[in-house]
Amino acid sequence: MSAQQVTLFTEQPLDLIFGGQLGQIDVAYQTYGTLNEDKSNAVLICHALTGDAEPYLSLAENQAGGWWQSFMGEGLALDTSRYFFICSNVLGGCKGTTGPASINPKTNKPYGSQFPKVTVQDIVRLQKALISHLNIPHLHAVIGGSFGGMQATQWAIYYPDFVDKVVNLCSSLTFSAEAIGFNHVMRQAIINDPNFNNGDYYEGEPPENGLSIARMLGMLTYRTDLQLAKAFGRATKNEGHYWGDYFQVESYLSYQGQKFLGRFDANSYLHLLRALDIYDPSIGFDNIKEALSRIKAHYTLVAVTNDQLFKLTDLHKSKTLLEQAGVPLDYYEFPSDYGHDAFLVDYDTFEPKIRSGLE
Repeated sequence: MSAQQVTLFTEQPLDLIFGGQLGQIDVAYQTYGTLNEDKSNAVLICHALTGDAEPYLSLAENQAGGWWQSFMGEGLALDTSRYFFICSNVLGGCKGTTGPASINPKTNKPYGSQFPKVTVQDIVRLQKALISHLNIPHLHAVIGGSFGGMQATQWAIYYPDFVDKVVNLCSSLTFSAEAIGFNHVMRQAIINDPNFNNGDYYEGEPPENGLSIARMLGMLTYRTDLQLAKAFGRATKNEGHYWGDYFQVESYLSYQGQKFLGRFDANSYLHLLRALDIYDPSIGFDNIKEALSRIKAHYTLVAVTNDQLFKLTDLHKSKTLLEQAGVPLDYYEFPSDYGHDAFLVDYDTFEPKIRSGLE
């Protein structure tokens, strides 16, 4: 099973929050489970920063599995015997939905530096167009982790009568100054790569060194010092290089950086990192309370106490803002060695929270 694709906004373009328009937008998406007769069991999955439209892959196809492989299936947290799941690749991505590497119909060349600025709000409006295209009149729930949690929140703000439940895993309502700082360093690594060429590198060599360095820094924010200590400690390599992969943890990061090159585009990484930074539920409203007060969905917020990217203090602030806005809220917090990545791998801890949030 591979992602399906549809072209939307063929008649009128999508007006973007920061100006500009996009038309003829390709959207890659996948569905799992069966839509019931009254179409009341549809659940939208919003993926994290570098995810895609396929949280689950059939292992019979000799594939490595999807990014939520262990969470999805009959009787699991994402129960395909009960719900009809839809997941689409985000606008600006590089996994089948229109992004910087896509062909600009006006030039017949990749968009590159001409790709417009995209926001979480734009991503959600494109998702809504997909849901309408699929003739789904209502969503039982929207669920997402990290960047996907921001999308889930925006769904409840934009379409309060369309969504019954929101499940936000490991994501605050806005990104912290420290987290924006991490993203800035990652972007600078890419932009200052000699091959970047202002984003117009598709006919030459891509900025692989910059992108791999950016990914290495990102990986350090996704896990915890405890998990890295348990996995690597201060172990060294048998044939390590003094200025390179001398310690095992360095080798691990280098491997992750190189692995990333085969599956992600540098321009998409830049655009989505900035969309993560800029997200603010109050955009288009007088203030954040007005925006959050629109939410009618039951909201589940899950925090990992030792998350090094979305810090606990920011989740507490988000909880308070949601409560002050009168949002019906269930809040959970707990530690995990996996830190921010826990929502992708720590099934036993997250399973009851996800199941409760969907029921």
